[in-house]
Amino acid sequence: LLPRAVRLPMAREFLFRTVSQTTISYRHGPLGAGRAGSVHGGDRLPWAPTHGGDNFASLATPAWQVHVYGQARGELSEWAATRGIPLHVFDWAAQHDHAGLARDAAYLLRPDAYVACADPAGGEQVFTSYLLQHGLHIGGNGGDSRMTATPPTPAADR
Repeated sequence: LLPRAVRLPMAREFLFRTVSQTTISYRHGPLGAGRAGSVHGGDRLPWAPTHGGDNFASLATPAWQVHVYGQARGELSEWAATRGIPLHVFDWAAQHDHAGLARDAAYLLRPDAYVACADPAGGEQVFTSYLLQHGLHIGGNGGDSRMTATPPTPAADR
């Protein structure tokens, strides 16, 4: 009976969500920012098919990365390249809209596949502000997209 049930898309999705962690969200946590489409910073990146595969293929290597569904702005491409952060640009498709992704928006992804920051305008300035606000330094080491954190400066004693 189970083999027949899993052939139905609704049953497959129910089983997948039941046994996976895809519904965990850090949306209201301190490390999530922005919103593009229905995807918020702190959400797990939604799965979406792409031309010849899916958007999760790039997640096989746990590293900071940027995803754009549609056209990436030149400034964003330059921003990612100077920091050694992989930029994955996927041709826009209706399935991306169905998954909640926004056309030409940019999603800064943490190594655990959660969205750190989402920018509907697809710009690099929001990502720069996000990293500075959280004291995060990503890349800059010959293509190494690992992160280091700078602890906040303690307030002066009064």
